[in-house]
Amino acid sequence: MTDSKPTDAQYTEQSAAQSAMRPPTQAGTQSDPQRNTTFLWLIAIIFGTAMSFTTVPTTLWSLYESAEHYSTMMVTVAFTSYSFGVLLSLVLLGHLSDWRGRRPLIAISLLCQIAAAVALMATHLFMPVVIARFVSGVGVGMLTATATAYLAELAIAGGRFSPSIALVIATAANLGGLGAGPLVGGAPAQWAPCPLVVPYGIYLALLIVCLGVLRLGPETATIRSRRYHPQRIRVQRADRAGYLVAIGVGAATFCVQGLSTSLFPQLLGQLSIHSRFWQGLLVACVLFASAATQIMMRSLSASRLILTGLPAIGLGVVLMLCGVILVNGVLFALGGIIGGAGGGAAFRGALAQAQQLASADAQGEAAAGVFVGAYLGMSVPVLGIGFASLAGAPLRISVAVFALFVLAFAIVLAIGTVKTGRRSFPEAKRQGRR
Repeated sequence: MTDSKPTDAQYTEQSAAQSAMRPPTQAGTQSDPQRNTTFLWLIAIIFGTAMSFTTVPTTLWSLYESAEHYSTMMVTVAFTSYSFGVLLSLVLLGHLSDWRGRRPLIAISLLCQIAAAVALMATHLFMPVVIARFVSGVGVGMLTATATAYLAELAIAGGRFSPSIALVIATAANLGGLGAGPLVGGAPAQWAPCPLVVPYGIYLALLIVCLGVLRLGPETATIRSRRYHPQRIRVQRADRAGYLVAIGVGAATFCVQGLSTSLFPQLLGQLSIHSRFWQGLLVACVLFASAATQIMMRSLSASRLILTGLPAIGLGVVLMLCGVILVNGVLFALGGIIGGAGGGAAFRGALAQAQQLASADAQGEAAAGVFVGAYLGMSVPVLGIGFASLAGAPLRISVAVFALFVLAFAIVLAIGTVKTGRRSFPEAKRQGRR
């Protein structure tokens, strides 16, 4: 008898679903399947709403600069405080829902976002904004893995969708929500009074409704007592080269996303696109492109995803560089969208590669390392642009250097993927199927 061999993407989805799911509680197994399916969609909406709140300030940073006299350095610090909040929460809190329950962790995450919304509405002073963004990041670090696992478990309990479809829904909610935030922030910034208050007020109301809806759903994780430990990051010693490449790919993909959700609107303004609504729409297109490629290209192997995504990132940053040199906002935005699309494919490939290189009991630990690398890639280069501004470097010059760095990094990672992929994947697949 011969065994059918799953593709890399199928292996990845199976591993992700297995690592996300835990045995449902008694209440969860006895609840109505239709109720579970309905609540799956409600959780997806809650997930997307919370994620979109985090990108609302994207199109508002220029208002903070003009109305509150923020410098470029202050904007980058406020932005990176969010990323560091996510990083800290991923390592310390993101895995707690496995034994503390999905709903409690999501509720705490929503409370973090509500607190951040209240603070951002109440004051525009620099330090309160930095703290609010950090708290928002802590909430997101708890939410991402928890909501993804919750969706997978609700899909099984409902019996209508497979865990792999639940992962697609989670991806759409996560990145689709991130893309919606700049639109919600950009429209009031362009046309509404009090543009630094109205967007946060909208989300404050939405997040309170989400918190109320969350109480209606079933708990799917087994709540049990367990000694606390931070999220570990681990992979087999023989496969560390391939794992480091995966972490690097994660960092490269989030470089583009970090620039897009921090300084992209200011750059578009310097390149003759002054409408904050159009700035928000173009940032949204970058994030929507990332979501679309992750969903549409999920059947490809890990190495093919990476080797398709990295050239697209390279092309994107070259177009962004040309847009800066030629003072052409359309060319710059097009480069961002292509880079975002490539980043979506490459990031999915990086997660796939990390999971293939890890043993079955270390899937979460392997994925955590990729996310840590990704959020470092999102924050450190943007912070570097801020420090360059303190030294008197014009923003466009700093972004040109950033584009060249990402291009060189993508080339190195592509070479590393080719060299490590051939010798690592076959053995990793055999170990994963044992």
